[in-house]
This record gives sequence, structure tokens and C-alpha cells, in this order.
Amino acid sequence: MPFDIFAFIINFFALSWWFWTFLLLLPLAISAFLHWRQENFKHELEWAFLELKIPREIKKNPRAMEQVLTSIYSFRNAASDFGEKWLEGEVTRWYALEMASFGGETHFYVRTFKKQKAVMEAAFLSYYPDLEIEEVEDYAQKLPATVKEMYEQGYNLWSAEYKLNHEDAYPIKSYAEFEAPAEEKEYDPMSAFLELFSKLKKEEIVGIQFLIAPTGKNWRDKYDSLIDELRTNQTEPGRMKTNTFFPGGPLPRLEAVKPGQEEGASQIFRSFMRTPGETDVLEAVENNLSKLAFDTLIRFVYLSPKELFNDTYPRRGIQSVFDQFTALDLNSFTRAKHSETRIRFWYWPYFFPQTRVEWRKARNLYNYRNRVVPPETFMGKVLTSKFLDWNFASRRFILNTESLATLFHPPTYMALTAPHMKRVESRKAGPPAGTAVFVGEEEIERFK
Repeated sequence: MPFDIFAFIINFFALSWWFWTFLLLLPLAISAFLHWRQENFKHELEWAFLELKIPREIKKNPRAMEQVLTSIYSFRNAASDFGEKWLEGEVTRWYALEMASFGGETHFYVRTFKKQKAVMEAAFLSYYPDLEIEEVEDYAQKLPATVKEMYEQGYNLWSAEYKLNHEDAYPIKSYAEFEAPAEEKEYDPMSAFLELFSKLKKEEIVGIQFLIAPTGKNWRDKYDSLIDELRTNQTEPGRMKTNTFFPGGPLPRLEAVKPGQEEGASQIFRSFMRTPGETDVLEAVENNLSKLAFDTLIRFVYLSPKELFNDTYPRRGIQSVFDQFTALDLNSFTRAKHSETRIRFWYWPYFFPQTRVEWRKARNLYNYRNRVVPPETFMGKVLTSKFLDWNFASRRFILNTESLATLFHPPTYMALTAPHMKRVESRKAGPPAGTAVFVGEEEIERFK
């Protein structure tokens, strides 16, 4: 009898193998098809590359940049029906906010969708009227296209991506915490970037990209349970209850109770149980979740002639700049180990470490030059992987407008910019209203 049952099972699968194979391959085929359509959509996008030329002095704090980001959020697109998602492969367009230093001279850039160039300029000039915005050639395209070309030019590369140490709901230290009532005690976090970039030698290059794509307004919904835990102080049910509590009277007396008897505990008591630090965490998380946000990827590259190459600069120096945004009870940045161009033999899969480093250099250089965001589908990640270099390490996380404005904004007057970057010495202005225009009707119609 057992042999007959076993033989029946074997015969069943032998006759129906095609059906099970179809069920297994169908999701993979759908994932691969969607990746193909999305890649076509991405390759058809046309971009404009803008440089932000910083004036001699900016009095506005990063809150102005937060308003700029709010304006950028309004540019959001998303697939809204079957045709846009599966036929056109529409994905939410992403924007690049960049800082790059060439031998110590720092520049600020923005890459935007070409058709949105005018509205992007308007978003910045609305809050930073003294900025000059100029469309320029993309500096990244002047970098070596391949690792082989890089070595032929006598350069070496160190690169990595950053990630958050904790859940996206927990914010980093924001610009508001760098402010102070006394002007002499205020600090602009951009100063640390400018000072670090100024240490580069003449032929060295460092660039930091913030690739941002507006996320849906319901991004906070998945953290409702976290908020509930923070509000109730994560207290285990049945441990304590209030005996008496009179407004203005003595502090409540606590006593142990049996499970199921704590339902009458008041919200006032739960609030009382939280320490000031726990209350601050709850307030910070709620504030973080209350704002518009972006799917974010932070990537940097360091290129240097081989004789000047020093991996301490990117590993320690750039990390130290991002450490200023650390809030130990909230969130902080760290390098994504599986993205950095540093591999030891004890890192999984434990063999060919040097070969894996070279593959990773090639991927990071390509991703930086082309501002690549991770594929959205499983098969997309598989199809863009290479031998010993699987494309599953690059991941985006969510930062709200306040956090992004802290990381990237035109340096304020508190940042010493004179030795580190070229500045706009005078402000351009248009002609006054009512100025006579000596052109014909045809020219006037052409400019309407």
C-alpha cells in the first residue's frame, strides 16, 4: 500500500509538471515584463542639469529649502491605471540634489525632468531670489565611464551608499536643532561638508548624490502600530494600574493587578509613566510622520590619482560629516556594507574578495554617472546582477522634507564659503516695468 501511494504521487507530478512549472514561472515572467517596461520608460526620460550659483550671503535658514522640497513634491507622478503601469511602465520620476568638489572647489547641482526645468527654477527662486541657476553640462559624464578607463587615467575609486540605522519613522537630527536663540551659537551643518571638501588635493574629486522621488502621502500608515506602542509606553498589560488620581492632588499610587483588570487605566496615567526622553521620542516621530516625504538614496564617490589615494578620507571623513545628524535615541546614518568598495575575505560569500571589489567599483561608478535608482521588481534585480555582484544591496529609504532640507540646502551666512566655492558677487535683475520694447508685432507675438 505505501508503495502504491508513492507511485501515484510520482505519476501525478509526472503528468502535471507543466502546470506546476507554469505557476512557478508566471510570477517571474510578469516581474521581468514589468521591469522591461519600466526600463524603457526610464530611458525615454529627458533631463536638465542645473547648477545653483550661491550668492555672497544667504540669510535664510534651511526652512526655506524645506519649502522648495514641498514644491518639488507637487511635481510627483505615479502610474494611475493598468495602461500606465503595465504598458507604459511609468515609475515615479526621481530628482538629484548633488554636491561635488573638484580639487576643493565645491559646486551645487540639481538634475530635473527637462519639461519641469522652468518650474524647478521657480521653486528655488521663490525662496532664494538671490540664487543664480544655470543649465550646465553634466560633470558626471566627464568621469571615467569604466573601471578600465579609470585605471588607464591613473585614478582609483572609493564609493558607497548610506542607509538609516533604524526604521524610517525615526527622524535624524534636523536643522532646527542646530539653531540657537543667540546668533553666535547657531551652526549650519553645510559647514562640515564645505570644510571636508576643501581638504581635497588639486586632482581629487568627491561627489555626493541625494536621489529623491516623492512618495505617497499615506507613507506613514504602516507605522500606526509603532505610534500606538510609543503612546502606551510599550507597557506590558496587567503590570500596573492607577488607584486614585485627583487633578492637583497627590501623585498616583501604583499597585500590581491581575491580567484583564487594566482596561480602566487612563491616558493621563500612561502619559505620566513616560519619561521626558520617551515623550520627546514620541513627539519627534509624530512630527516626522506628519510631513511630506521622499524615497531617498544617498550615494558618494571619491576619485583620486593613485599616488594621492587615501581611503581614510571617504571611510572616516565623509562618515564623520554624516555623524553630525545622529540622534542616538532616534536615527542616524551608516554606510551600507554591501555597497562599499571594501571587501574582506570573511565577508559573505567568502571567496574572490578582490574580484568582487572590482565588480562593485564598476557598478558604483556606473550608478553614480547615470544616477541609477534600484529596480522595483525582483526580476529587475536579478537581470541587472552580475557574477559575484548581485544587485540586491542598493535600497532606498524615506526621509521627509525637514530631514532632506537639513542634508542639502544652499549654505547660509553662517557657513564660511569664501575659500571653498565660487560665489555670485552681484544680483541680476530684470528691466523695470513699463520699459519700452522696440520690436515689431511679429516678435511680440512670438514671445507671448
